[in-house]
Amino acid sequence: MKRAIIIAGLLLCSLSQACATTHYEMNYRDTVRPHGHPRSDAVYNSALNFCYSKTGMSRDKADTQAFKDCMKGRGYYWLSTKVVQDAHSRQKDDTFIDPDTGMSCRNIGGASICDPPQGTVKCQNRHGLNCTRTGIVSVCSNL
Repeated sequence: MKRAIIIAGLLLCSLSQACATTHYEMNYRDTVRPHGHPRSDAVYNSALNFCYSKTGMSRDKADTQAFKDCMKGRGYYWLSTKVVQDAHSRQKDDTFIDPDTGMSCRNIGGASICDPPQGTVKCQNRHGLNCTRTGIVSVCSNL
């Protein structure tokens, strides 16, 4: 039994990592800086768009030397590139309130992970009783 629990835990951990996605985050410094302040985001985005179209590079790839040179020509010096894990991008429709327990659950494929709800949740159990759940405590009544 102990072995089955450990295997299930390892499998769950490996599934959560398999679904994780990443992207590159590039950091540039504005070298023009009129009056000591960086130019607006609109100017920066315009430079990015120009260099992406000029180099034919994809936005989800790390910057190449040609892209860095293009940005340098537009007044932006490359500082760093790092790989960042994407924020949890699941749709809201894969989360639900379990009608039996009143817990907040989310689907992860073939299984669901449930946590006690944050705050108070009102639900109806399988017997048709109205329930109020706060944390791990649930109170049901037919009133």
